[in-house]
Amino acid sequence: MSEPPSEAELTNQIIHYTCLKNCYGKKGNAGACCTIQDRDWIIGPITDANEFLERLKKHFGKNFRFDEVFIQYNEGKKLFPEKTTWQNPKHYPALRVLMDQEGIYPCPFLGSSKECTIQSIKPAICSAYLCDHLKTVISNVTGNPKK
Repeated sequence: MSEPPSEAELTNQIIHYTCLKNCYGKKGNAGACCTIQDRDWIIGPITDANEFLERLKKHFGKNFRFDEVFIQYNEGKKLFPEKTTWQNPKHYPALRVLMDQEGIYPCPFLGSSKECTIQSIKPAICSAYLCDHLKTVISNVTGNPKK
């Protein structure tokens, strides 16, 4: 008989499934936290920017310039002047988003099926982020509330 999964393994499985199938508690939704859409949201600050660039280099086998991957305050505040999170310099550098016609503004590493193409090397902020729905699901399953 095999060992049951540890709480960390179970939590990671819950996160993976929920983010790909039931993001923000919406059935069939995926990758919403990897997009801006109409929310006052920013993917930042990226606290491990230089390390992330190194991981990208190893992952894709090519160099990325800082400004290809990240947005600094002066640029970001102009991109979304109506969003207060983008007006706060403490949220930078932020992960660059694609300026698409649909107004979804996805992370450039979000795949066409809304899966993270850099799951194993993603920035620390992406690994640490848990939406309120995900915190509730984890708490209900593990009995351990997440903050």
